[in-house]
Amino acid sequence: MSTTEEAPGTEWHGAVPGSVPTTAAAARGQVKEVLARYSAETGQVVSPEACYDVLLAVSELVTNALRHGAGLSGFRTTVANDVLRVEVADHSTTEPHTPAGRDLLTGAGGMGWPIVRAVADQVHVSAGLMGKTIVATFPLA
Repeated sequence: MSTTEEAPGTEWHGAVPGSVPTTAAAARGQVKEVLARYSAETGQVVSPEACYDVLLAVSELVTNALRHGAGLSGFRTTVANDVLRVEVADHSTTEPHTPAGRDLLTGAGGMGWPIVRAVADQVHVSAGLMGKTIVATFPLA
């Protein structure tokens, strides 16, 4: 997996630094604010499909952090050069995975990580001693 380095350019922040949402809905709200500001400032219209993909991925990342990562430790959303970057940090060092042998038709859960990887342009996981950060990027133009 790879990540997009932040290139010089206009950048919009989704939340006051240090502000971490406590629910997936709150995280989606922050992302919606960033996308609305991006559209207003640039005149670019973000397609409904791109919005759906971004909001779905954010829901899955935050839900996974809350359910499997001992809670969120950080959340940041930025836009630079027509690319949305979502960073979700949690307290677990375990990398996301899909359980092997999972019966997708009858088993509960287990789809979040494959969904994120399917809808994001790029995904990168970095683990440290105190947890991990997942960065997902999405082209907006």
